[in-house]
Amino acid sequence: MKNSRHLNTDTLRSDLKRRSLLSGLISFAAQPIKLGLGIGSTAILARILTPADFGLVAMVAPLLSLADSLSNFGLETATVQREELDNQQLSASFWLSLKVNAIVVALMVIMAGILAQFYGEEELITITLLMTLGFAAVCLTFVHKSLLKRQMRFGILTTIEVISLTLGAAIAIMAAYKGWGYLALVLQLVVMQLVQSIAYLIVCPWLPEKQIKQHTSNQKNQQDSNLQAILSYGAHLTGFRFLMRIGMQLDRILIGYLSGATALGFYQVAYKWSYFSFQQVYFSLFDVAVSSFSRTLHDKNLYRSYCRKVLMLLFGLCMPALAFSFVEAREVLLLLLGNQWLEAVPLFRVLSIAVFVGSMYRVTKWLYISSGQTQQQFRWGLIHTPVVILAVAIGSRWGAFGVGAGYTSAICLLTYPSVAFCLKTSPLTKKDFLAAVSCPALSSIIAAFILYLCKQFIFSFDNLIISLFVSLTIFCIAYICFWLVFPGGRQAAAEVLLNIKQLRQKSD
Repeated sequence: MKNSRHLNTDTLRSDLKRRSLLSGLISFAAQPIKLGLGIGSTAILARILTPADFGLVAMVAPLLSLADSLSNFGLETATVQREELDNQQLSASFWLSLKVNAIVVALMVIMAGILAQFYGEEELITITLLMTLGFAAVCLTFVHKSLLKRQMRFGILTTIEVISLTLGAAIAIMAAYKGWGYLALVLQLVVMQLVQSIAYLIVCPWLPEKQIKQHTSNQKNQQDSNLQAILSYGAHLTGFRFLMRIGMQLDRILIGYLSGATALGFYQVAYKWSYFSFQQVYFSLFDVAVSSFSRTLHDKNLYRSYCRKVLMLLFGLCMPALAFSFVEAREVLLLLLGNQWLEAVPLFRVLSIAVFVGSMYRVTKWLYISSGQTQQQFRWGLIHTPVVILAVAIGSRWGAFGVGAGYTSAICLLTYPSVAFCLKTSPLTKKDFLAAVSCPALSSIIAAFILYLCKQFIFSFDNLIISLFVSLTIFCIAYICFWLVFPGGRQAAAEVLLNIKQLRQKSD
């Protein structure tokens, strides 16, 4: 059958370790390109556009995030996670998600006018409708993207992502130069989404079945049972996403409503760049991690081994970047965005703390999804979201910085309970998790403290680039030294090098 080749994952099992390593390397190899595109385009746009332009787009971001949490009914992740999947189950999932997505798109169109009235900004109608177009295109191709992830074809996925980012950035910069203002930022996102959706259809021409074939009674019961398991997985994942994003987006809603577009523009930029280094690593590894973990559930020891390696890689890359950015917040924002954004420095610092600590709870999503524990994940969302909402609401009394401080306080308070709650039902143990996070976290904090002391008492440069280069050199030397002297640090470094060596040998 034509569609069967898109669902087949048998070839992965015989060479899963190499596939996982290769997928990870492909994702990371593309990071310099994606970083260059992201940093370069933002640096240019930030110097052409105003904080109010960014604020207007940020006012629609919560709606887009909540819509995304409801889209596809969580079935895109279920497609990747399921060990066994046939075309009829996938087709049934597609038609169900199509109905859900049609309702979500209709609600977004209705919300365009409501948002404009809520914030008192007529431009939000145009922004919302354009973003709805890009959102609808992504929803139509979720199965095609999920099938590529399921088969771990990350080379193709990365290529599509880079091309779409390039086209989106180029069109946004041209629009900004022509004086289109906030529309340049909207076009950047919409163009990227449309290009990606078209590419997924071309690369993976899967088509859903229009009618479900007749089966014997036993076959039908089995089909119904499998489909019910997929839908249950997706429903709990969707519920968790929606709950979490209410808490994560309330800060921007409050700032936009109480303080206006300019204040929200500063907050949005601070939020984006505080999360930037973490998201580059987290999202690059997300699909690789979920696909690899899901394929190893049959062997708990193998699952734990994969988790420890991937988690240490994530923490080892993102935590030092976050610690360095915290110390060098003013210089980083000045270099990236220019003088008009220096007001965002305090926000950037306080949110960087939230990202550093919160990175430990964010990775629990990998564990829940890969092991099929989305019901447990949803239960945690019922605890997490009210605490975040309360903290942000209290902090809103002190403006944008108060909101950021409230959000950070909630994340710091909830991180340990969230990890402990997840590990109760996970094959991964607390000892495994601690081993993965302790060395990167402590090495990053100590290196940041050493850099701070050096900046205060040893060196100071007028040239921004030279200052950042010297600071980065000192930080990296301190980080590597403490990593190597930390118990287990040398072993972890040697294991990473061995994996890379094995991958190269198999490639040859």
